[in-house]
Amino acid sequence: MDIGMDILAQTLAQGLLMGGTYALIALGMGLTFSVSGVVNFAHGDILSLGMFLAFACFNAFALDPYVSVAITLPVMLGLGALLYRGLLKPVVGSHTLMVIQLTLGITFVLQNGLLMTFGGLTHRVPSMIEAELILVGDTLVLRAALAVAFVVCVALAGLLYWMLMRTDLGRSIRAVHQNARAAALMGVNVNRVRMLTFAMGCGLLAIAAALLVPGTPLHPSQGLRYTVITLMVMVLGGMTNFLGILVGGLLFGITEALGTVYVSGTSGMIVPYAMFVLVLLLRPEGLLKGRAA
Repeated sequence: MDIGMDILAQTLAQGLLMGGTYALIALGMGLTFSVSGVVNFAHGDILSLGMFLAFACFNAFALDPYVSVAITLPVMLGLGALLYRGLLKPVVGSHTLMVIQLTLGITFVLQNGLLMTFGGLTHRVPSMIEAELILVGDTLVLRAALAVAFVVCVALAGLLYWMLMRTDLGRSIRAVHQNARAAALMGVNVNRVRMLTFAMGCGLLAIAAALLVPGTPLHPSQGLRYTVITLMVMVLGGMTNFLGILVGGLLFGITEALGTVYVSGTSGMIVPYAMFVLVLLLRPEGLLKGRAA
């Protein structure tokens, strides 16, 4: 019985830590969707680009992924601003199908660009804490990389909340989220806010990429998986409810870990998706129905 409880505690801890990273990735898309209505199907591939940029920094300068974020973060911020200004701005407010087609096109460009640049083999990026373990109590063992990722994700979520509540940019973002036309009449530059928000979303992906790279195999086609997880976490959280997105990310990570440990074979991969369908049937408005976004 004690062994069973130890395994359960270990599984829940690992799922919780991984869920924090999922929540950070989903917050980037949730932030963008809340002010522009763009569901970015290239979200996971932009994350994949960030991970390969960290790989390139290691190859070129032998930089640890946690150090390379000093390079990848400004690059991804600039890329996000350019993507919005050059490609997404003309279609914001258009038919949803146009936005989906455009972001899917960006997905194919990024995937094939990474394939041509880095090849089709799987890559790994070593890190100074990749093999480090943290012992909690007598039996709970945590991967240091996951623990660092969880702490950073919680800190960034708190920083994002502070920015939205306490700064002029945050007030502008909330104004555009509530009513873009009224915000424009009050002097808010809506297009500038949307561009900055999309850039911030890409910046969050640069940080998430650096947190995910240690111990994660890299392949150009990996972005689709992260896009699917992000969309599911957003739906679980209620699309624009940031607290709900955080809870949805943690729940997805926990159910994924439980399925991997307690369900044999590849059937364990179905568990988080089954949970998603169940929540969608019971609470289609999101986990925190009735709570403020």
